[in-house]
Amino acid sequence: MRLGMRLGRPLLILWLVLALGVLLAPFFLHLALLDSLRLPVILASLAVAVFQFWQRQWRTGGLSLLLVLCLIGPWAGTGGLPVPQDMKQVKLIVLPSSDPEALDYALKEQPDLLFIPDFSDETDTALGVQRVIHADPLAVPQLAEALPQLTQLYRPWLLKTNDGMGLFIKAGATDIDSVRVREARVGSYALVADVRLADTELTLAMVHFTRPYPLSGFGRQVAQVERLAGQLQKIPRPIILAGDFNALPWSKILDTLSAAMGADNAQWTGTFPAGSPLKLAIDQVRVSGGLQIVSLASGPYVGSIHLPLVATIALPPR
Repeated sequence: MRLGMRLGRPLLILWLVLALGVLLAPFFLHLALLDSLRLPVILASLAVAVFQFWQRQWRTGGLSLLLVLCLIGPWAGTGGLPVPQDMKQVKLIVLPSSDPEALDYALKEQPDLLFIPDFSDETDTALGVQRVIHADPLAVPQLAEALPQLTQLYRPWLLKTNDGMGLFIKAGATDIDSVRVREARVGSYALVADVRLADTELTLAMVHFTRPYPLSGFGRQVAQVERLAGQLQKIPRPIILAGDFNALPWSKILDTLSAAMGADNAQWTGTFPAGSPLKLAIDQVRVSGGLQIVSLASGPYVGSIHLPLVATIALPPR
């Protein structure tokens, strides 16, 4: 009995500290990692509440149940809006890798926009160092050899080989003269470009942020987020922001970026880890400027630890 009491008190304190940290995580950029503990803390809080009610501790049990509701709250923030019939739609896939299985799936779906925020090691090696914009990838043998599956159906290609990412636009969907790169600096872990898609001027932004502290250096992810947010805030056109954020939808990271670009109506679905029944929504899509997400779903297993993210986006009526 004494041993149980000695162990129970530290565990209770640990639970309270973790619960407080998870509650505060959406408000601070440096606490992004704590968001991944939200589900275990919710389950622990439910167990504590049940035990307290069983012990007829109605007041403390009620407080524990209130804590559970507060922790669940961010998950209630997803939703959709009706889309007018005159809004053109484009299909976007965030592909978790450039392995053959993943590319075969993408070619079967044939999205208008294909974001690959994390090339496989083989693709990285085959590509080497490349400039960003490629109007005709077939004209560059190194590109055709590295990603032969995409050369016929997708052009232009926007590559950021120093960060291992690429953005591919379906042939005929845009005019190469409308493409202008805004962000492709080394270490930003973002690729941002202006394009004209279906006669609509857009900015496409793809990210693959580093993991939050302490899984990577202190302040690295925060610096990447703050730099991109400063850029998005200055863009006057509709924006599609997508990729691997290594952060959950209700985190301060996504809140900062969404506020900078004027995004609303956030939706999300779990994509990581691929084999788990409970998946984290760290691969996401945000839109602004009259764009609307019509549908959002995870794709099938394609050999990666992430599942593909598939979004249908309605463009503003002209």
